[in-house]
Amino acid sequence: MKLKIKALLTLLLTITIVELFSITNVYASTANISISSSASTIVVGNNVTFNVTIQGSNPIGVWDYATSVSGNLTYIGGTKVLQKANIPPNNTTKTINYSFTYRANNGGTGTFTFNLSNIFDTSETSMSVSGTISKSIRIITQGELEASYSKNNNLSSLAIEGYVLTPAFNKNTLEYNVELPNGVTKIKINASKEDGTASIQGTGEHNVNEGKNRIEIKVTAQNGSVKTYVINATVKELDPIIVTVDGVTYNVVRKKEQLTSPNETYEEKTILINDLEVPALENEKLGYILVGLKDNDGLINLYIYDKEKNTYIPYFEYNFASQIVYIKDEPSKIPDNYLPTMVKINDKDVKAYQLNKNSKFYLFYGINVVSGDSNLYVYDSVEKTVQRYNDDEIIDEYQETDKINQYIIIGLGSFLILTYLIILISLIINSNKKKKKRMEKLAIFADEKQTNKDEEDNEEINKGKDLDNNKGQKSKKEKNKKVTEDES
Repeated sequence: MKLKIKALLTLLLTITIVELFSITNVYASTANISISSSASTIVVGNNVTFNVTIQGSNPIGVWDYATSVSGNLTYIGGTKVLQKANIPPNNTTKTINYSFTYRANNGGTGTFTFNLSNIFDTSETSMSVSGTISKSIRIITQGELEASYSKNNNLSSLAIEGYVLTPAFNKNTLEYNVELPNGVTKIKINASKEDGTASIQGTGEHNVNEGKNRIEIKVTAQNGSVKTYVINATVKELDPIIVTVDGVTYNVVRKKEQLTSPNETYEEKTILINDLEVPALENEKLGYILVGLKDNDGLINLYIYDKEKNTYIPYFEYNFASQIVYIKDEPSKIPDNYLPTMVKINDKDVKAYQLNKNSKFYLFYGINVVSGDSNLYVYDSVEKTVQRYNDDEIIDEYQETDKINQYIIIGLGSFLILTYLIILISLIINSNKKKKKRMEKLAIFADEKQTNKDEEDNEEINKGKDLDNNKGQKSKKEKNKKVTEDES
């Protein structure tokens, strides 16, 4: 009995060992599948690529695979969708890569599935499969994408290295001031953004000059909205010279590098203003000395400096092809038949003069900066050209214009006189007609009155006759009565 039990246990152990050995032989190697996508969220109309990797523990020999998608995805390229593959027996490759590209058609969810079957290693041993076999992505519209963008364009900090801003930083305060000592030429601005998806422009080193320097730091949110922070960095000037021109306060430029010559006819020099050295530009032919005046915003313009009168006159040059002219308003130089007006030359409004308001030509007095000659110039506003004033041609034009005006006045006067005569004759004719009608009415009235009078006279006569008849008849009766009485 013991021998039978021992034999049975030995048989069972043998069977178990065989089974284990069999399983080990069938799945002696494994294959792992992984799937990744080029994006987890894409916009309708864009493409997405799914990458599939098969990693074997042993060299891979033969396998079958198939792909499928659900949702709004359309296959447009990459590896073939369905394929049976094999590798020569001497292959040592353990990794297989695939890529599949799809286009998103509508919003929603798109899912890619990769099915691997019948995979064997090069020894024709079946390989067990594990790992991810599907991958899903989100598909959104352009509107949904933009709506998801961050609107945050705030800074979380703003500072200048070594200096203090006024007021203290606040993300909702957009303008700051800082005062810098004389001699400072560079500052470094540091800033950080509140939202990681935003971008910043304007940080880092900035060159600064004496006076006010405006520096902008722009923060662009993910959705494109921009917020601008401003730093007004004012560098103190050394012994500033303050002047007032037309009610506006300026600082005289004291640094040579801040003064730019308008053209090659000016030479650099140094002059004294209030006993302080000032860089200047001189044109000996014109007798002009130019200095720079800086306004409160740090903008520098050139002015003609007259030491004797202690005056500053704005200096603007106008380039006309080969000529450079400084325009000077001199009404006494302009012919009497011209009218004052304004014209835009080189994007600046200039006082000039016209023969008439419809003319395209403008007259002004100017000085040729190169030659130093003063002339009257005619500016053609259509072709943007200028030439010296020609008296004879202009006078002829004026006389011709004057003749035309005279003809117009004479014609208009004649028309008015003729119209007046026609109206007067019409009034006279109408007056005579009215007078005649009135006389006719008076004659009719007189006839009617005379007729009424005659009728009244006839009535009186008739009344008299009747009265006389009555009196005669009465007298006759009385006579007859008396006769009768006498006869009696």
